[in-house]
Formats: sequence, C-alpha cells, structure tokens
Amino acid sequence: MEADPQRLAVLEHSGLFDAAYYLAAHPDIAAAGVEPFAHFIEQGYTEGRRPNPYFDPLWYLAQHPDVMEGGLNPLFHYAFHGEAEGRRPSPFFDPAWYRAQYQLAAGEIALAHWLKHRETGRFSPLQEFDVDYYLGRNPDVAAAGIDPFEHFWTQGYREGRNPSAAFDVRFYAQRYLRGDLSENPFAHWLAHRHEPGVHGRMPDDEPTIPREVRRFTRPGPDFEEFRPLPGDAARRVKLLTYYLPQFHAFPQNDAWWGTGFTEWTNVPRGMPRFQGHYQPRVPRDLGFYSLEGNETFRRQVEMAKAGGVHGFVFYWYWFNGTRLLEKPVERFLADPSIDMPFALMWANENWTRRWDGAESEVLISQDYRPDDDERMVAEFARHFADPRYIRVGGRPLLMVYRPALIPDAKSTIARWRHLFREGHGEEPLLVMAQGFGDVDPRPYGLDGAIEFPPHKLTQNLEPIATGLDILDADFTGKVYRYEDVVRVSLDEKTPDFPLIRTAVPSWDNDARRQGNGLTITGSTPAKYEAWLAALIEQAGEHPFHGEAFVCVNAWNEWCEGAYLEPDLHFGSAYLNATGRAVTGVTRLGEDVPPRLLLVGHDAFPGGAQQLLLSIATTLRRTYGCEIEVLLLGGGALEPAYRRVAPTTVVADAAAAAARIGALAARGFRHAIVNTTASGHAVPALRAAGIAATLLVHELPRLIREKHLESAARAGIGAAQKVVFPAPFVRDEVLGLLGLAADDRCVLRPQGIYKDVTAPAGAEERIREEFGIGPDDRLVLGIGYADMRKGFDLFLQLWRLLRWRGRHRVHLCWLGGMDPAMEGWLGDEIADAKATGTFHVPGRRDDVGAFLRAADAYALTSREDPFPSVALEALAVGLPVVAFERSGGIPGLLARTGTGIVVPYGDVTAMSEAVAGAIRARHDDEERRRGRATRQGLAARHFGWRPYVRDLLHMAVPELPSVSVAVPNYNYARYMPERLGSIFAQSLPVNEVIVLDDCSTDDSLEVIRAVAARHRREIRLEPNEQNSGSVFAQWRKAAELAKGEFLWIAEADDLSDPDFLLRATARMREDPAIRFAFTDSRTVHADGQAMWPDYKQYYATLGPGALARSEVFTAEEFVGRFLSVKNLVLNVSAVVWRRDALLAAMDACGEALRDFRMAGDWRLYLQALAAPGARVAYEASPLNVHRRHGGSVTHALDAGRHVEEIALCQAFARDAFPASTGSAEAQRAYLAEVAAQLGAPTPSPRSKRRSTRRTKSRGS
Repeated sequence: MEADPQRLAVLEHSGLFDAAYYLAAHPDIAAAGVEPFAHFIEQGYTEGRRPNPYFDPLWYLAQHPDVMEGGLNPLFHYAFHGEAEGRRPSPFFDPAWYRAQYQLAAGEIALAHWLKHRETGRFSPLQEFDVDYYLGRNPDVAAAGIDPFEHFWTQGYREGRNPSAAFDVRFYAQRYLRGDLSENPFAHWLAHRHEPGVHGRMPDDEPTIPREVRRFTRPGPDFEEFRPLPGDAARRVKLLTYYLPQFHAFPQNDAWWGTGFTEWTNVPRGMPRFQGHYQPRVPRDLGFYSLEGNETFRRQVEMAKAGGVHGFVFYWYWFNGTRLLEKPVERFLADPSIDMPFALMWANENWTRRWDGAESEVLISQDYRPDDDERMVAEFARHFADPRYIRVGGRPLLMVYRPALIPDAKSTIARWRHLFREGHGEEPLLVMAQGFGDVDPRPYGLDGAIEFPPHKLTQNLEPIATGLDILDADFTGKVYRYEDVVRVSLDEKTPDFPLIRTAVPSWDNDARRQGNGLTITGSTPAKYEAWLAALIEQAGEHPFHGEAFVCVNAWNEWCEGAYLEPDLHFGSAYLNATGRAVTGVTRLGEDVPPRLLLVGHDAFPGGAQQLLLSIATTLRRTYGCEIEVLLLGGGALEPAYRRVAPTTVVADAAAAAARIGALAARGFRHAIVNTTASGHAVPALRAAGIAATLLVHELPRLIREKHLESAARAGIGAAQKVVFPAPFVRDEVLGLLGLAADDRCVLRPQGIYKDVTAPAGAEERIREEFGIGPDDRLVLGIGYADMRKGFDLFLQLWRLLRWRGRHRVHLCWLGGMDPAMEGWLGDEIADAKATGTFHVPGRRDDVGAFLRAADAYALTSREDPFPSVALEALAVGLPVVAFERSGGIPGLLARTGTGIVVPYGDVTAMSEAVAGAIRARHDDEERRRGRATRQGLAARHFGWRPYVRDLLHMAVPELPSVSVAVPNYNYARYMPERLGSIFAQSLPVNEVIVLDDCSTDDSLEVIRAVAARHRREIRLEPNEQNSGSVFAQWRKAAELAKGEFLWIAEADDLSDPDFLLRATARMREDPAIRFAFTDSRTVHADGQAMWPDYKQYYATLGPGALARSEVFTAEEFVGRFLSVKNLVLNVSAVVWRRDALLAAMDACGEALRDFRMAGDWRLYLQALAAPGARVAYEASPLNVHRRHGGSVTHALDAGRHVEEIALCQAFARDAFPASTGSAEAQRAYLAEVAAQLGAPTPSPRSKRRSTRRTKSRGS
C-alpha cells in the first residue's frame, strides 16, 4: 500500500528516523550510496532494519498482525496511528507511560521526544528502567553523556550493572538462565515477568542464611529498651534464674578447647538453619562481657533485680575435690555489698567433648568418692553461711542436677544430710532437677524437684516434621514449636511432691551442636510472658514448702539461646516481660496517652468502609480515644470520616509511608488496619514502630479478583494481631496465601454497628408503600447488587417463590446496583417489578424498618465473609437462609440453629427453605420463640461496643480498663464543666456512668445535653427516689462498673486532662495498690481560685509530708496520714481498684450508710487493712476540689461529725496498732475539731463502744 508522499515527508522529519544511525548500523547501505530513508521505506523495514535503536519493524508487525495485513509500513503506522493507540515500538519503550510520566504536550510523539533527549540522563524509556538509579550507581556512564539505557542494553548487563533496585542481573541470570548472558536477562524478565515464580530480584520474603543473619542482628518488631520496675513494686513470686559462670578463661578450658576459650567462643557458631531460626544471638547492653572482675556482675545484679528476678542459681562444679568455674562466685562471696540472693545447683555430670553430658570422651569425671563427701558438704555449708543464701522456711535451698548418677543415691544423700546436720547445723532442702526422664525426687529421699526445660517438656513431644524452610542442607537437628512446649507445661498436672515450675524464654543449642541440636522456635516476649504468668499463678496456688517460687532457664545461657540479658534483636523485651509477669501488671509506657491510628483502603460507601467509620466513631464517643484516620484512597465518606477525627487521604505508597513516619514521630504506637486491601501499610507501620491490628473481611475470590494476594500476605505477616470474623474466613484466606494460623490470629465477629430500631408504625408504612398485604410475606436482601452478592440468584429465588404456597410472596432488594448487572438483567428486572412482587428501591436509610417489616432474610451471596446485614436480620429476629461455603454466616447459623443453610448455589433448595420459614403467621408461637432466640443471640454475641472495646484492647493491650462514675444531686450548674473535664481525659476510659440521686433541678436534661454536645456516650442511671446516702451511690457505681479501676468523680469537682493517666500509672505496675490519689488545687463555689495545692496543709503533720510522688505501705501511710486525721482531702482525687472498694464496703457493712462526713476516711482505712495493701500518691495537683459552705461536709450535726472522727481513729488503732500515731495526737485533733464545732469530745468509753458497733456490722 503506497503512503501519501506528504505524510512521508512529515515522517522523515518527525524525529523517528535517524539517518546517521541507519547508515552506521547498516554499512552496506552506506557503501551503496542509497538514500537511507527511501531505502527503509521501500525495502529496509522488510529486512528488519531499524530506523532508530528503539523501533523494531519486525517485532512491531509480529505484535500487530493488522498492520501487516494492511500492507502498511510499520514506522508510518506507528507515527500516525500506533502510538496514539497505545502500541509499543519495541519491548523497550512504553509510550503511554512515557507520555504520562513526563507530561508531554498533546500531539507530541513520545518516541521522538525520547530519541531527542535520551543522552541527557533525565528520561527513561521504561518504567522498569530507573535512570536515576543507574546513573547514580554508575558515574562513569553519567560522565560519558551517553544513552544510559543503551549502555545497559548493549554492555552494562554483561558487567553486572542493574537497571533498577527492582532487578538484579546476576540473580536473574543464575536462577532463570543458568548464568547464560547470551540473552539480556532484563529482556527475558520483561517477556516473562507475569508468569508465576518469576522475580526480577530475590523476593524480599525469600530467606537465605545471610538475610536471616542480617534480620536477627538488628532490632526486630518486638524490640524494647529496658524498663526497670520500681524498687518497691510488689512481687507475686520469688523468681529464680539459672546462672552460668563460664564467661572467663581458666586453665582447664584452655587445655581442652584452646587458649582463651569462654562461653562466648561458641556463640558465633550458631547460624540460621531454617527460615525464622533465630541465630546468631548477639548480646547488647552488657556486650561480650568477662567475669574476671565484679564490675559486670554488679551490672547483671542491678538489671536482674530491676527486671523482677529474686535470685540467681549458680551452677556449681565439683569433681572429686576439684572446683571449676568457681572464681565468679568466690568473688561474689567476698563482696557483701553485692545484694543478690543466690542458691547453688551442683552440675554433677562428667565434662565431655560433647555438650550433652554423654559418657564419652570424658575430660574430667565425677567419681563420687565417699572420702570426698565431708569436704564437699563443708564447701556447700560455707556458701550457706552467707546471709544472701536463699532459704525456704529457714532451710538453705540446694539443687542437684542429676541424682540418678550418684551411686546408691538414697543412702548417699542420707549420709550428706547427716554430715550437714552434725557438722554444720544445717537441714538443707535438697532438690533435684527434672531431666533425662527422671522426674520424681522421692526415690532419692529428696525434698522436691525443680523443672529444667526443655528436659521433660519435649520428651514426648513430636518435633516439627514438615513446614520448615530449610536453609542448611546438612541440618539434622530437632525443632519444636514454642507454643507446643508451653502447652505441655501448662497441661501438666500438679505432682504429689513439692515442685518449682520453670519457664524458658527460648532454647536453641545450635551454637554448641552446629546443625544437630535442639531448637524451640517461635518464642516471642508475649508468649513467654503469658507462660511465666501462668506458672506464677500456679506457684501461688501450690507453694513450694510454703513459698511461691518460679524459675527461668536461664539468665545467661547464650549458647543455648536461653537468657534474659538484652540482645540485639529483642533488646530487653524478655527481661521486661519477666518484670510484668512477676508484678502481675502490664505497663502503658512512659505515661504517654495512647494514640491510635485507623487505616482504611478508601472512603467508598461500602460495608468495610462504613465499619471502620463506625469503629472510629465509637472509639471517640464511647472510649474517648485520641485517634486519627489514614485513608489510602478517597471517596464519598471522606467528610464523614473528617467529622469524627483528623483524616488524611494519600495518593500512593510513598505518601503513605511519609505520613506514617510523621505519625510515629508524634507518638502513635498502635494502629487498626481495616481490610487486606490496606495490607501493604502494615509493614510500613511496623517499620515505623507502630504495632498494627489487621481486620480481615475478604474471602479468596475477592482477594484474587482485586489482586490483593501480595497486600494480604504482607499485612498478615507484619501485624501484631490478625482479626478474622469467623473460622471459615480465617481458614480460606490463610489457605489461599499458604500461611498457617498462629497465636496472632484472633476470631472476633464484628458487632452490629447500624441501629436497626424503627419508629412506631414504620413496619406498616413499608408494607403499605410497596403494596404488601397483611397476609403477604416479604423476603429481604441487602447489599451492592452484583454477582458476588448473588443478585441474579435473588431474582431466580423470586421466580421460584412467587408460585409457592397460599400467600403472595414479595422479594425486596435494598442497595445500589452494579451497572454490568443492570445491563445484563435490566429487562428481567423490569418484568419482575411489573408484577408488583419484586422491589428494587435502591439505597434506603430506613433499613431497620424494612427488616422489621420482613418475614425472612435471603443471603444469596456467592462469597461474603461475615456480612453485617445478616447479623442485623438476626437482631430483629428474622430467620436467615444462606448458601454453605459462602462465608462465615452459614457456620454461625448451623452452630446456633438460628437459620437454614442450603447447598452452595442451589436456588431451588433456598426457595424451599425460605418457603418453610415464612409459612407461619407472625404471631405463631413457634415463630415467636425463634424470633426471641435469634434476637438473644445477636444481643449476647454481636454487641457493637463490646466489639470495639475488644479491638481497642487488642490494638493497645497495655491499656488499663477504667470506669468513671459521677454521683450527682442537684449539681446541674456544674455538670458542663465536670463532664467536660472527664471527656477531656488523655487516657481512654471504659465507660462513663452518671448516677443521679433523684435531683430536683434540671440535672437530667443538662447531663444529656452536655454528652450530646461533646458527642460522647454515657450511661445515665437516675434514681426514682433519693437514696439518702452518698455511699449507697458509691456502692451502686462499683457494682455497675465493669472496669478494673473506678474513679468516683464528684459532680462539683474538676480534673486535669492527665489526671487518670498519672493516677493509674503506679496502679498498673503494682496490683497491691488499693487506691491512688493526687494532690488537689482548690476553687471557691463560683470557680475562683483558692489554693494552688494542699501541701501547706499536709505539712501540718510534719515538714515534707506528701511533698513528692510516692508509693506507701499501708502501715506507713496510715501511721503518718490517716490515723489522726484524713489527709486524702477530696474523694474526686482518688482512683480505686474496684474490687478493693467493693471489699472495703462489704467489710464496713451497713454501718457505712450512717456516715455523713467521714465515710470516705473509713473506707480508706478498711481498704488498707487488707494484707500487703499499698497506696500510691501523685504529688501534682491534678484534681480540682470545689469548696463551698453548703455541702454535707459543713452543714451537719456537730456531735455526729466528731463521733465519726473518733470511730475512724479507733479503727486505725485497732487495725494498725504498730503504726498508728500517738493517742495524744488523736485526742488533741479530736478536741480541736470539737472546739471548732462546739461539740462535746467523746469519752474513751463511748469511742470504744462505737468501734465495737462498727465492727459488729461487718468490719
């Protein structure tokens, strides 16, 4: 086909034909003296000759047969048609991307622009070629001023130069081309990159030994800096740890293993043998220390005690009178200033060339010569004489590693006991380590046992046989899952002999056995903490000779991967976890209020997006959380999100990472990420130090359809918790991704976030609107009408149901419609609607009315993870019919009997099930019972606020649970400020309960208005009659509240925003604290300032009284601040441990109702009378005490006032006889108050009578 000469002229000068290049590339044309452009047009293109380096005429014709069939010159076609149609000139130039990337003017030919500018180094022909990357790493190419891509294409790839960070020439050539560079690996990748298993570079998640080494020698996601416990924090148990002293050189080891050998010599030999194998173990804070002196040991002791460790158990080595590894312990004994309890474990096995005590290649032996017994016993007794030695019931604790190796063990041990008793006056508690199949101490005449994991726990446990991604082909070791070991430990029954339980933070002796050892894999600080906490609970229930002991293996067994000392990967996380378990608390951090980030994939008005919006709303309104929202795309719901919280919409991954970094810098440490579509944000969050909880709502078909596999895998892999709504969803999604469920995977069905109530008469109006008669039946479907939701099946269902039964059946679908669905089914939908029994009203806001008007709900979805609309249907009592295998709802219906499940896609079976469900009348008794059952199920299991509360505590597990109660009587004028100061608390609260004691002012209206203005939810509990007692309201508050802590915030007082955060800080760390209080500043009734704090008043009891924050024992606090007068001056300044308040009220009994002025004082004393009780004080004046003359404190009977003071003083004397202030001080204060009020001072006899009366009523 001949081309227009005029157009050929345009083509010749378009920049697409490079005459110089053509002649240089084809010297035969140059030699013949032929005009190059004419040659190309007439003949050259048929011979595959290129008009420029980036246009391949034969490739173009092969890719576009229509051009060949039309007989067009390929360059001509490209210039005038092809580029505009999105056709490429060769595999190495992408005109569409190029035009968009560099914003070319309309009509400009992209290829011509590239050819003109290709040597500038500012442009790239392909998105896959990163010109900045290439020139930045190859300055010689940049300096040469040549086309960088052409350099890479012709030469660079042979030299191992990579075109971008996403493509590795050497990797690709080795993996896919067997190292053959005859074909450019980049070209091969461009042609095959969409095929499964083809990667331009080694995938980030593909493990290698070097990669695993890099990973484990850097801080990981669970890394923590050391957080020492307060020195006076109460410990629930005496926690022991085994201590290995082999971190110094000594002559025997030099001879056996080489000069300078210590335990550190073996540590670098540990290598990762499979993916996730945590090796090598590298120390951090203490470094590769030496125990040649006491400096390191002092630091170890300081760190261990601040981490909750009570004492060290030193391994003790004695070989026929020869001591080994004794120097560190001897130096410790010689320095009484190192305050650390200790005990000994005799490691009574031969030393061999193997590290497991096998009886081969013995280096030094244990021969158990009777002649040595007296000297050995004396050595032990010398250690017992040290006051730091651990005793139980006055008896020193001595452990023996392997009693079975002792010849005639029972009689030998009896002989030792005699030597201890007769020669040293000692009766040691002799304890065996459980190991090597030997667990019972009684045959040896021992006093008990101590566990020594992994011994015993792995004895009958099957190692992991499959599922490990092996990196070392020579690996022959045994691998066990940490959670399996924990399970075996916790399932073990309590034995009939005294036993000290033991946890191990991790275990891996690869450093000693090099690929042939025993590894317990999958440990995390959280798993360890949970195990240790459970053992501590058991120790309290089953004490060891009267005391609660637990052990940890070990403090510093680095070559066995069993240590609490800080390392590079976890930092001090395991030591911090130990402290939390020992004290029974989880700390929030540096007393910084938690800030929570919510991440969503966009703001399209779909179900998942509405769910996240409702979560955000509840977190703000109910719990008062400080939240922000990050959306990875925009949509119609953006304004709604912004009304709830600050919201940012980002355009791409780079912008998301930048925003996440900024939020992390502002203190955000926790996130809830909604849907797998947002999954790629989770690794970015983790990298920024933000722990993410991922909510998974999708099923495999949608994940595949939307190409979300990578995002889902990234999100699930990096999340701290992964929440699935149902087992079906969990199993299907993890199965699709080839992942296994672990303890991060949580099943939690979402709650019902929509209000499905309807105004009176709404049901009748719906039926009237759509012509649904009184005896007609209505079947409902809700959702976006597409193939996934099964709208076409819903239409089929209508066809089957309209001819069934005696009643006319209507089907109604609420929601928008997919245009494609409407295009295919438009005529059928119109025909169905014309019958008057098929209704498609679109999106409606009155969904609750439709649900209440309906008789059944048909879930026709082909795939729907756990649709809220089905839960809403259950909430109003509708029977739900669903297809099996369509999501999580069928399993729920089958388990609970609240609906019907039919075979997948079987519309006939669904029609029969629906017909059966709607056959009976509304008022049928069986139907009423079914409705009540379904409503009860929804109320019990799918409450919205409990769901959000659970998400909050999953996302921020260290968050305390605080209830706020506001007792009110006629204080409407103060309610706006009071509630406002509660709503402004920086610490999220579990609930706000307002108790109105039958106020006669407009309190109720004001309370509701203030809550609405702040957009906060409260629980308002008005009394129909006045209770007549402040403490009756306190009792009601404590019984209604659900939180661990209770703040009774009186209606007329105020508080600083950080009041709760600071008041609860110590209580979270120490469960023995019964209540905490802060100092207060005071204001007049009208709000005018009075005093900045109460410290001058406190000082009346002595200089410096309550001048600084402190935790007091009950005895000290009562003796100094509660025995004479009450220095807890305002109840609003107090946060209670709720169970402590209830216990104190129970103990006081009905007598508390008689108190009018000093009842709070009496409760403080009663609470502190509990064994081991403590009280925390925050010196900052974070409470605002309003003082006004008309309160109950001032307008009461003077005599009763004085009598109540006397009662409290008398109780303090009786309950705290050793710490109560002097009787003279009590009498003096009582006389002072009596004189001020003009009341008589009670006689000692009347005070004694009052005390007896109070005690007889429950104290």
